[in-house]
Amino acid sequence: MRFPILVFHVLALAAAAEYEADVCVYGGTASGMMAGIAAARTGHTVIIVEPSRWLGGMVGGGLRVAIDCKYPRDIGGLTKMMLEEDARIGGESPHERQKAFRDLFKRLAEVHGLQVLYEHRLGRVEKVDKHVVRIHLDHAPPEADGCPAAEATTKDSAQIVAKVFIDASYEGDLMAGAGVSYVTGRESAQEYGESLAGVRGLRKFDIDPYVKPGDPSSGLLPMIDPEPVGEMGAASPHTMAYNFRLQFVPESEGRPLGSPSRENPGQYELVRRALAKDPALIGWPNGNYNRKTVISSGIPGRQSAYADADWPERAAIWREWIDHAKIMHQLTASTDALKPGEYPDSGDFPPQLYIRLARRMKGRYVMTQHNLAHETTVTHSIGLGFYFVDIYPCRLVALDGKVASEGETNELISPGPYPIAYGSLTPEARECGNLLVPVCISASHVALSSIRMEPTYMIMGESAGIAAAQAIEEGLDVQDIDMARYEAALEGAGQILRWDGQSYADFRRGWEKWKATQE
Repeated sequence: MRFPILVFHVLALAAAAEYEADVCVYGGTASGMMAGIAAARTGHTVIIVEPSRWLGGMVGGGLRVAIDCKYPRDIGGLTKMMLEEDARIGGESPHERQKAFRDLFKRLAEVHGLQVLYEHRLGRVEKVDKHVVRIHLDHAPPEADGCPAAEATTKDSAQIVAKVFIDASYEGDLMAGAGVSYVTGRESAQEYGESLAGVRGLRKFDIDPYVKPGDPSSGLLPMIDPEPVGEMGAASPHTMAYNFRLQFVPESEGRPLGSPSRENPGQYELVRRALAKDPALIGWPNGNYNRKTVISSGIPGRQSAYADADWPERAAIWREWIDHAKIMHQLTASTDALKPGEYPDSGDFPPQLYIRLARRMKGRYVMTQHNLAHETTVTHSIGLGFYFVDIYPCRLVALDGKVASEGETNELISPGPYPIAYGSLTPEARECGNLLVPVCISASHVALSSIRMEPTYMIMGESAGIAAAQAIEEGLDVQDIDMARYEAALEGAGQILRWDGQSYADFRRGWEKWKATQE
């Protein structure tokens, strides 16, 4: 059936209810929202599927649209509109920002008849030859604090038939379910000739890593990777860290974090040892990940298992992160508390885990460090990236009898904003002809560590929505659309496709000032 009416409450669906749309967007992230609006603007019917109860992903989970957008000059389209709205709101309240962001989306969605289906996540994908024809969804309401449900409430509770699908999720589940090739972890420096790839960025701390200090035979403390450090530049299964964006106020003014769901005293011996050595070695409380400390708001290395995990394991990992915040709060005897009203629908705890990157598609074009450095030419640009290569520590290791973090990288290698290739949003034609992927794009770990900013995800989402509409209108696979017409459509929507070569100095000065604080 078609659906002209926007629905923003949780839909009560009969078993195996079927919905039909021209375009189905899986993932109500900021990128997914832009993709949905862009496709609906062209007159096509669109449905967005969001596994949680909240739209916006990290834009609703603690990040301002503008926080990672220090160079807004070359951002256009819907993203520019959202940046202007963010600037109008100002302030530091995530709740105010996410409400304004969602209200703006709601107004746009109502105009264009876009529908949102909440609390449903991918069960399985049906393909005929190389085209996705239907996705089966399970009803799986998240827990009150946003943690995903380990098990679905109802299997196969809804099905969606569409002409083109867009996977705008952080995890890339639809992409994977469609049989599209992807990678996780970090490539070696050799694979794409990237100087910033692979094992690198060691930062040593004066903390003994062994269960029995000074005795390697006693084994390593929990949270320290048992694998050898390896050669610099070698491939690694570990990606950059995740965390929650928490908002704190003095204890007398806030809501207590509460007790963890389970405690494992031995798991946090490293934290106790670091606190005894020097409390400054622990980065807590801190609403962001503190890369200069041995441990802060992320569990070292735990993120690396998330991307390919099933939902029971993902739920367990997510819950560990929530418990981690509470345990760190207790161990450091913090006098801060959660700021009331910041996340009113999830007990003031952010409902979105900061999944900086997970799977990465192996598509028609792979974005690499060379693109960031303007060392190669992109023929068909869909928008510009602009950020530095920003990799948070990936794991803790034992190095020369001390604890060390590994993987940290923050390098500005771009002389200016760089074009993102349309081919990085599309799978290989032989694998799937009606799928676009604007978040888990085809990119190396190094490249996506720069591209991964929410404004850039939004730019790619809008461009994916425009491409989906054109593929339907031309009756072609997404790989075969008329690129001259597509570029004209992008420019007509206000997207900026090429850097004009003008000043990038302000962004560089800001990065250099920030970099000095990280040394």
